[in-house]
Amino acid sequence: MKTNAKSFIPFAAIATILLISYILQKGPKTYGSDDSINVYQKFQSGQPIQYLVIGDSIGRGSGAEKPNLTWFKQLENKMNDANDIPLHGDYVVQSGSTAFEGLFKLSKRREHDHKDLIFFVFGENDRKYMNVDDFTMTYEALMRKAKRLHPNAELFTITESSLKYEEFASAIGLLSKHYGATNVDMRPIFKESGYSEKQLTRDLIHPNGLGYKLYADAIYERFLDNIKREKAVAGLPSKMHARSGFELSEIDHYEKMSGFRPRGGYFTSSEKGSVIEYNFKGSMLGVKLLRSPDGGEVNVWIDGNEITTLNTWWPFARERYLFVTNGLRPGSHTVRFEVTGRTKAMELTTIPYVRIASIITD
Repeated sequence: MKTNAKSFIPFAAIATILLISYILQKGPKTYGSDDSINVYQKFQSGQPIQYLVIGDSIGRGSGAEKPNLTWFKQLENKMNDANDIPLHGDYVVQSGSTAFEGLFKLSKRREHDHKDLIFFVFGENDRKYMNVDDFTMTYEALMRKAKRLHPNAELFTITESSLKYEEFASAIGLLSKHYGATNVDMRPIFKESGYSEKQLTRDLIHPNGLGYKLYADAIYERFLDNIKREKAVAGLPSKMHARSGFELSEIDHYEKMSGFRPRGGYFTSSEKGSVIEYNFKGSMLGVKLLRSPDGGEVNVWIDGNEITTLNTWWPFARERYLFVTNGLRPGSHTVRFEVTGRTKAMELTTIPYVRIASIITD
């Protein structure tokens, strides 16, 4: 009996080791992986992939009937089902956002965990705020910022299916080529799908679940093609746009104020003619404000010249970072925000408020 007991001990130890090894191999994959290799190498070695989306409403999947029908969730499911590769996403997204807003939000993030793959989804809103030169400069600044934060990441630029302005689409394509990023142009894919825009979208702009399936399929196919071609990840060459090397900063101290009152982190007013002024040095200007259901319009003057009128109405309250202008002469400037007393709210009896927190400049 003693001999049998002694022989059983090493057998039990070996069996335990084999069982633990089997569990580790068959157990679910975690999000820990080798960050020294790129996304294509991770895919080929069966490691989890970390991705980041920087974008607008299409970037966040608006229009999908269910959360699992957004383009990124369908992409996750496709990768997992077909290749047993888990994807884990992080999102810097906002409906109505521009590349300027994406750049500012990315710059303000305190944590920058490792990312293997970064998606840029802009264009449809940008053309409402800026010309194509400003867009090219800002989009490139965003790409460079993301690449500096995540040097080993691959970059995918998405040309949105709803983008009708060819010069903006061309800018995305040129920047993608310059940096070696993968551009997925969804416009011809939608057009050649055999489906109408009405069948593929919720409102002729935002894709529905079927439309987002085309997004996921196109991205997946390009990803596999990149592996087949042994594509290198996007690089960080010299700038394409001479002024795209800027960094954004925030100025929250005002120079002059009349009619505005500090309230809830914003300088707030509903009185027509109320003004708040800031001094700044820079060639670019943006503003940090609150858009809300009771948001009103505000005129923007720089150095005595009327530049634009901003609409702060939005169906729900959201802090926003809006592009105002670019190409100002070198030196000091004064920006003046003046409440108009008007609103674009559907309920015209609403008292319009303007809430400004700070200005943003380079």
